[in-house]
Amino acid sequence: MRTILALLSLLALAAPAPAAAQAPLDYSQPASWVCRPDAPCREDLTATVLEADGGRRIEAFAPAADPPVDCFYVYPTVSNGPGISAPAAVTQDERRAVRQQVARLASVCRLYVPLYRQITVTSMLDRALPPEPEAGPRAQADVLAAWRHYLGHDNQGRGVVLIGHSQGAAMIIELMKREIDGTPLQSRLVSAITPGFFVLAPAGQDVGGTFKAIPACRRAGQTGCVLAWNSYRAQAPIPEAMVIPFRDGLEPLCINPASLAGGAGNLKPYFSATGETIIPQLTAPQGPWTKGSEPDTPFVTLPGLRAECRHDAHGVWLAVTGQGAFTGDWMAGGNPDPTMGLHLLDLNLVQGNLVDLIAAQAAAYAAGR
Repeated sequence: MRTILALLSLLALAAPAPAAAQAPLDYSQPASWVCRPDAPCREDLTATVLEADGGRRIEAFAPAADPPVDCFYVYPTVSNGPGISAPAAVTQDERRAVRQQVARLASVCRLYVPLYRQITVTSMLDRALPPEPEAGPRAQADVLAAWRHYLGHDNQGRGVVLIGHSQGAAMIIELMKREIDGTPLQSRLVSAITPGFFVLAPAGQDVGGTFKAIPACRRAGQTGCVLAWNSYRAQAPIPEAMVIPFRDGLEPLCINPASLAGGAGNLKPYFSATGETIIPQLTAPQGPWTKGSEPDTPFVTLPGLRAECRHDAHGVWLAVTGQGAFTGDWMAGGNPDPTMGLHLLDLNLVQGNLVDLIAAQAAAYAAGR
């Protein structure tokens, strides 16, 4: 139950918050960014493609020389700093998140990743830490300051994809509500990608809850829209008794990046060959990928995984099917946590789908200009 309470506590971050007691980080300083186009996070993203017939091939990766749009990414809860708020320094935790979740998107967009003093993994796991009411507002203030610096110094009227996961999604959602939803800036929104959290709408509708003017993405090439989902193995959904209730006729959106219009779609995942996830200590060890020699590339991609959004007694969720030998389930006390499922892999599972999606959206955005 501890992890679901931690998730519920993050829901409070999406509400309007008072000004933080401390000034935000100075985003004119290079040290306040994890990655920027002029200081990129250079990662080896070479992948072994494990074919359905048992064969394999190597897939190289190269970032685009001049991508047409930007991606502004706020990483999830990853910091192992000692307190409730993360230190103002880039560590392996933030770089791991970039490597696992968005570095591959540099093939379709310029990548901006601000450092922010997030609420830490430490605070999520150690309930004995005393509360710090300013932690949430401090993190929000950093993200807002980074966004405004990006707009004022880097954007130059370009289209932008906003990406956040988990705590990062909460930050992106609040940023969109304050700065973009229903404002002139909405014209620059290529899309928003916010898995691992909740975007709400009235039952059966795609807009009108969390956002008043930003709808769900439901077709290829649609721009100015939002995607949200929470991933679980189809055979291990949230137990009915643990489903989060929502009020006022609102329900979470589930938009499947592999099939925007609905139904099942083929996933294009990229997993760490070693089983690394955004929070390694919460993940079971990765077993052998095949019966033969193990891949010697940093990443692998598997055929045969599919996903579809479901709305049933287990909530609104993205059900992942297939027999791929990937780990990544959220572990608590040595066992998979049924409330968190494949939360740690929300973006790994659909990374190739997102590359295709952003490419199509960028082309549609350019044509619309």
